[in-house]
Amino acid sequence: MTLNLFTVLTILSVFVTMILSLFFFINKKGFIEENRLLAVLLLIFNLQIFYSFATSTFAWQYFIDWHKPLFLLRQTSFLTGPLIYFYVISFLKKKDVSYNHISAHFLPFSGAVLFLLLFYRQVYSFVIWESVLDLDFTILILAHNLIYLVLSLQSMKSTTISFRGFYRNILISAQNPWLQILLVGFIIIWIVNLNSFAIFMIVKRPGWCAYTASIYALAAFLFINTIMFFLLMKPDVYYVIAKYKNNKLRENDKSAYLQKLNSYMEADKPYLNPDITLESLANALSVNPRILSQIINETYKKNFKSYILEYRIRESMKILADEKHSNLTILEVLYQVGFNSKSAFNNQFKLFTNLTPIEYRSRAIG
Repeated sequence: MTLNLFTVLTILSVFVTMILSLFFFINKKGFIEENRLLAVLLLIFNLQIFYSFATSTFAWQYFIDWHKPLFLLRQTSFLTGPLIYFYVISFLKKKDVSYNHISAHFLPFSGAVLFLLLFYRQVYSFVIWESVLDLDFTILILAHNLIYLVLSLQSMKSTTISFRGFYRNILISAQNPWLQILLVGFIIIWIVNLNSFAIFMIVKRPGWCAYTASIYALAAFLFINTIMFFLLMKPDVYYVIAKYKNNKLRENDKSAYLQKLNSYMEADKPYLNPDITLESLANALSVNPRILSQIINETYKKNFKSYILEYRIRESMKILADEKHSNLTILEVLYQVGFNSKSAFNNQFKLFTNLTPIEYRSRAIG
């Protein structure tokens, strides 16, 4: 039963991962470089799922001649860490990272493949689970990927990975949670892989391999479907809209527009108008709507709707925490800050504060 479940999970994981990889390869929206990096990363991840399946099913013992190419395929794991790292720094647009020596990051992969090609010339019979190379290369791969996961986390040191309020972050702030999901997912996969490897090496029972690998397949399946769920909830999360790519906005002009926007939002509070649109705000500021949208997206990492919603929620928090307005009902407050629906207001307020408006008021006023 476990092996059957393992096979089904593997097939589903491989299929969904291939669809995701194809999606990022052909997707022309956003930054093409990041999409292609993620597509390659998912392809390599797919190869590792297949390798886990192949070496964990008893049927593979009848295909001894295929163990050499299969073990060569295993070495693509050396590419996972660098690709995750380069995807993160590319996505975050880290200006201080040099790509001049990018090939050096892939030397372990090249070295492993070259070593095996030379090694195979002297060995006629090679069985993966009987070779000491399996132990040595697994340790190297796990250590190598761990180093790059740590480097990736350091690149995100300005952000915090927290499971509390994670759903709220998905809806309010898009880009950092996207990277967090990728990193947390790959970290979990790394931990599962490490434990599977440790159990197999300590117990030394090949029969356990199918069981530990089924856990790996389950983790891979859940990880890939989490990515799918995230993309369905927030389809613009994995890219910055490509329409800004050709808008060459000088930093001086951007700073001037941003200062004008902030001053207007604080002084005139246009967000209180329930009918506010990007075009109406742009007209009030005498700014091209595309430029205004670009400034909001690049500065605050959110779209226009999320930008306005945050202002409205913060304004409602001020009102609810002020004893002078304690006589106002929640309905009056939400209309006052620009909402038209009580349910929408309650949902957004709780996403932002983890409290309902009533709970927030009771805690603030007492």
